[in-house]
Amino acid sequence: MDEHRSQNQSVLYWDADCAFCRRWVERWQAGTGEAVIYRTLQAAPPDVMAAAGGEPFQRIVMSCPDGSLITGAHAALAALAADQPGSNLLLRAYHTLPLFRQIAEAAYHWVARHRSWCAIMTNFFWGRETLVTRYCISGYFFPRLIGLIYVFAFLSLWSQIDGLAGSLGILPVEAHLTTVKESFTAADHPWSAWWAVPSLLWFGSSDLMLHLWLAAGTAASVALVLGLLPAVSALTAWICYLSLASAVPLFLNFQWDALLLEAGLLVVFYVPWSLRAPCGASAPPWAARLLVWWLLFRLMFESGLVKLYGFDATGRNTWLEGTALDYHYFTQPIPVWTSWWFAQCPDWFHVLSLTVVFAIELLGPFFIIGPRRLRMAAFWAFSLLMVLIMASGHYGFFNLLTLALCVSLVDDACWPSWLRQRFAGSTVATAAWPARLRGKLLPWFAMLIVVLTTLQLLVVLRFVHPSAVAPLLGAFAPLRSANSYGLFSVMTTERPEITIEASVDGRNWQPYRFRYQMAANKNTLPFLLPHMPRLDWQMWFAALEYRSSGQPPGWIMPLLGRLQEQSGPVLGLLYPDGNPDLSPSFFRLRLDLLTFAPREMHAATGCVWQASPLPGYTIEGNLQR
Repeated sequence: MDEHRSQNQSVLYWDADCAFCRRWVERWQAGTGEAVIYRTLQAAPPDVMAAAGGEPFQRIVMSCPDGSLITGAHAALAALAADQPGSNLLLRAYHTLPLFRQIAEAAYHWVARHRSWCAIMTNFFWGRETLVTRYCISGYFFPRLIGLIYVFAFLSLWSQIDGLAGSLGILPVEAHLTTVKESFTAADHPWSAWWAVPSLLWFGSSDLMLHLWLAAGTAASVALVLGLLPAVSALTAWICYLSLASAVPLFLNFQWDALLLEAGLLVVFYVPWSLRAPCGASAPPWAARLLVWWLLFRLMFESGLVKLYGFDATGRNTWLEGTALDYHYFTQPIPVWTSWWFAQCPDWFHVLSLTVVFAIELLGPFFIIGPRRLRMAAFWAFSLLMVLIMASGHYGFFNLLTLALCVSLVDDACWPSWLRQRFAGSTVATAAWPARLRGKLLPWFAMLIVVLTTLQLLVVLRFVHPSAVAPLLGAFAPLRSANSYGLFSVMTTERPEITIEASVDGRNWQPYRFRYQMAANKNTLPFLLPHMPRLDWQMWFAALEYRSSGQPPGWIMPLLGRLQEQSGPVLGLLYPDGNPDLSPSFFRLRLDLLTFAPREMHAATGCVWQASPLPGYTIEGNLQR
């Protein structure tokens, strides 16, 4: 009996001559603490050395508190069971499931016979350090990055809200909520409107209230960046953004809005439930961290899956053909000045890029749950893809949000040494009742999110029909915080653009110029990061709908009405100079097809675009006052 051993401690004996064993014993010792004493087999009692198979030693041995000896996989699982709560599940399976016990022992004996090779693989996949990974640094930065993106989102929306949904806007929020209320009242379920459209704007939908909740959301976002009341700040920002997204569905129904809401809700459980979040208190609960990883997995994997199923009405899938990038750079909603140059790359570069995209989106997500170096490979692959997308097009804060999710993959050992030293000197806050409350609520929250999102993933995989899960998914859909993802499942192969023209007499026409809408005579393609011009994005979708159905979407008529009234907030969404200074009676919608100008034309004239009109899509009308 070890004289320094307490009554409840076990002793694990291992081979000191085995480099592979040494690496993993270091990891286990850091996790088990004082629950297990570690000794070398070279200095073990004779009965322990015999149990290990004699020299050269064949297996590890654990001396249990009752004096019994266990070996091999049984000993390894017993040591792991002392690591952290919940890690004894494998030990229970070993005791109760004969098949699992046989598999575990077979795997252990295989590793024991190939320890040199396993040591090489350990170095390859884990690097120099195999200690238990900690996430204090990423736990500190990730929620602050989400808070910063909230700030971008709120400020960008704030600059447009009057023209989009104010009392003089295109689709006033007050009219929308009134319509929803009347619809549910007619169906004898008036209070169901509050769940169908969960929004603080039910308490007041004036322009002042719109600005009030935008201000509250911005303030909460800034507090989250600063680490002040982090859980309350994250919840407040989420509620404010959900309130606006629910009440202004047309202009806040993009995938990045859904992603921000889902990530923002996860942050509520990711951050400490305390007055502030200092460095040492930033390590998130493992369940909250895994939920963020699960979100990143679904975002990337589903983005790849939808491309496999992306057949258009003619049965064509440009993703599988390898031609998607021949169209992407000029058909994306808002190109930037580099888009033209990317489009000039040779065909082999486009095909190679497409292959890399499929590899990153379909294989990279599975590296998330792998050892450190595989996880970091996923981090760098996802980050590179996001940077290239930002460099070749405009998607507002979408790519920044994905990059923030990627930060959660980086454990402390991967950060620079000076930053690790900064966090090493900090202390972790002591547990209090808010932390205990979070610990009780988190498992139920995680279970709900995993169930809802797994069902959605099965739908994307086409393993489950949407109608089979619609009742459950529909019940939580208004919260917009458990979503499926995947942009551009069907690559558009042409770029239609709507031009709105106005006239007083029906003969002399003047066009309206949108700030970021593409036009044949517009040669500047500016970067807009991280601003999201929502009317310009909707005009891209409107042109596609007009092209496919022959009719513009219904919201175009309210837009024309506001233009006739010369609504200041709506005109503020347009280009500041060169728009008609009149109150027109006649409007004309014209549809053109735009493509990038070829090299020769671009070199000679500097033009980025060339246009060809679609006469059959021109609509003229007299808009009565």
